[in-house]
Amino acid sequence: MRAHFFPEDPPDRGPKSKNEWGVLLVISFFFALLIVLELARDFTPAKWSVPFFLASWVVLLVLHEFGHALAAWALGWKVQLISIGTGKVRATITVHGVPIEFRTIPLSGFVLPKPTDLVSPQLKQFVIYASGPGIELITVAIALGVFGWDGLLQRTTDIGIIAVQSYCIAAVFGAGMNLIPFSHKTADGTAWSDGLGMLLCWKIPDELFKQRITEE
Repeated sequence: MRAHFFPEDPPDRGPKSKNEWGVLLVISFFFALLIVLELARDFTPAKWSVPFFLASWVVLLVLHEFGHALAAWALGWKVQLISIGTGKVRATITVHGVPIEFRTIPLSGFVLPKPTDLVSPQLKQFVIYASGPGIELITVAIALGVFGWDGLLQRTTDIGIIAVQSYCIAAVFGAGMNLIPFSHKTADGTAWSDGLGMLLCWKIPDELFKQRITEE
């Protein structure tokens, strides 16, 4: 699940103790083993859809978070941080003055935008929320334009087509899940899904946006 934190909630913590890491590694190992065994049993080209789906999820995570960031930049807002994944920060790079974190588990992420004006801030916040799932669905629409419904829905042994189909399934699934309005508790507060953020951002008072502008 890709949870997003706008504007003040930090990400979920990763495993801290050796026991927590041990449990995570054991679960991950057996999950990967089951995938390998299933792929090897009566292998057909269609089974490539499983690793393609998982790889697409990581690609879409990056695309999703940069969709939020690009929308913020396009609207004249600043981006304070882009974080890819959850857990401990493993690497950080800076692009045009914006730190980009890469964390342990590539399942979710977040972007911290910072308003720079009070011109329709609720609308701008709505667009930023919508741009994550929106950019995923745009790529599906592009694939649909290139291959058509028949091409994307066909049964095929073509590896390239299977990869595109898997990507589209992951994109639609991820965007759809993020558009469902829900919140969940973290160690440091409450996080909103994009769908919930799109609904609740209209209730954010101008005073809060003004406060965020002046924050360092």
